[in-house]
Amino acid sequence: MNDIKKLILQKENRKLEFKQELPSKDKIIKTAIAFSNSQGGDLIIGIGDNNEMIGIDENEIVKLEETISSIIYDNCTPNITPNIYSARVKNKTLLVIHFYPSSSKPHFIKSIGKFDSTYVRVGSSNRVATRDILESLEREKRNISFDSVVNFDEIYDEEVFDNIIEKIETKLGLKCNISTLEKLKFIKKEHNVYYLTNLGIWFSKKRDNHFPLIKCECARFKGKSTKVFLDQATYDGNIVDSIEQVIDFIKRNIKLGATIGEIYRENRWEYPLLALREVIINAIVHRDYSILGSDIKIAIFDDMVEITNPGTLIIDKEKLGLGYSELRNQNLGNLFKKLELIEQWGTGYEKISQEMLQYPEIRLEIDDDSTFTQVKFIKSEELISTQETTQETTQETTQETTRLSTKEKIIKVIIKNKNVTRDELSATLGVSANAIKQHLANLKKEGHIQRVGSTKSGYWEVIK
Repeated sequence: MNDIKKLILQKENRKLEFKQELPSKDKIIKTAIAFSNSQGGDLIIGIGDNNEMIGIDENEIVKLEETISSIIYDNCTPNITPNIYSARVKNKTLLVIHFYPSSSKPHFIKSIGKFDSTYVRVGSSNRVATRDILESLEREKRNISFDSVVNFDEIYDEEVFDNIIEKIETKLGLKCNISTLEKLKFIKKEHNVYYLTNLGIWFSKKRDNHFPLIKCECARFKGKSTKVFLDQATYDGNIVDSIEQVIDFIKRNIKLGATIGEIYRENRWEYPLLALREVIINAIVHRDYSILGSDIKIAIFDDMVEITNPGTLIIDKEKLGLGYSELRNQNLGNLFKKLELIEQWGTGYEKISQEMLQYPEIRLEIDDDSTFTQVKFIKSEELISTQETTQETTQETTQETTRLSTKEKIIKVIIKNKNVTRDELSATLGVSANAIKQHLANLKKEGHIQRVGSTKSGYWEVIK
C-alpha cells in the first residue's frame, strides 16, 4: 500500500487524484475505470487545492465507503473492486480509494458500451480510449505482445528482410531459414501461408508502409531551447544499427576530457555514455509501437540530454533498478537479448544508477506522466555556471589572440603550456608546420624563447 504521507505531498498525476469532497457519480465512475485500465492509482478525498489538508467528517466514512462501492459496482464492467480505507494525517481524516491495475481490461461503463466509455489515464486526467488503445488493452488481457501480431497483408519471401539476417547469422552462428525466423517470431504460419509479424515488419523492407515513424530523430540545439539547431540527424534504418548511430551523434555533440573543477578525470565524457546507451536501448525495446504518430527523439541542449519515446513506463518508477522486469515488446526484447544488447532482465536501470554515481553533477529525471516516457540527464546549476564562465573566458582569450602577431601568439601558448609541440602549435594557431618551425627559430635567435632539454623530451621556456 502506498504511503499516504508521501502521496499527499505530490502533484496529481496518472496514478494520483485529489478531491476535497465526494466527487460526482460520473467522475467516480470514470476515475475507477481509468485507473483500472492503466497502472492503478489512488483517489484521495479530503485534499483541497495546492494539497491543502481539508479532511472529511469521520462520521461520514462508512456512508461514503458504501456510496462509492455501490456506484462502482453498479456502473462498471467487468467488475472493479477497489480497496477503500480511511487514514489519519495531521489530525485530519482522509478517505483513500486504491485501484489496482486490472487483468480484466478493458473496463467500461455498462450503460454506454466499450467503444465509447473505456477510459484511460493520461497525465492527471481521464480520457476516452482511442481505437488503438482499446486494441492494446484487449491484447494485454490476452497477454499478446504487439510485436507478435500477424500482418496478413505481408506474405514472407526470402528477400524481404534487411541486414538483420546477417547480424543474426553472425552473432548466433545459425542459418536464418524459415524455422529460425519462425522461432524468432519474425514470421508466423496461418492457413499454410507464412506472414510477417509486426516484429518481422520492423526489420523488413516493408516497414515504411506500416510504421513510417520507426526512427530516431537527433538534434543538438543552441542554448536551452529548440529555437536554433546546431546539428541534426535522422536514423531510420535498422533499429539495431540506430543504437550506435545515436551514441555516435551524442559523442559528436558533447565534450570529452573536460577539466572543469576537481570532479572530472581525464578522458571523461560530459555525460555518462553507458547510462545514455542503456536509456536508448530501453527506449527502442520498450517504446509503444502501436502509437503510429510519434518517433524516438534525442535532444541535446546546453544544460541536458533528453530522450523521449512513445508509451509510458509499464512498471512503477519506484521499482526501476530493483530487479523488476516487464517487457512491452516481448519478442523484440528476446531478440535484443540474443544479440547481447541486453544482459539480465531488470538490470538496465541498476546499471544506469551505478553509472550515475560517477556523475554527481548530473541529475537523472524520468517523466512518464503522459503518453510518452522522457528521460533527462540534467546538469547542476553550479556546473552550468562554471561552464558558462569558462566559455566566456575562452572567448575573451580567443578575441584577444586574434589581435596579436603570430610570434606573440606562439609566446602566449608556450606560457600556458611549456610542453607544447610544433604540430600542436600549428593546429592551435591555424598556421602551417613549416611556418611554425621558422617562427620558433626566429624567436630563439631574437632571445625571446629557449629550448630546455632535448627536442623530444624537453620543453620551451619564455625568456623575460
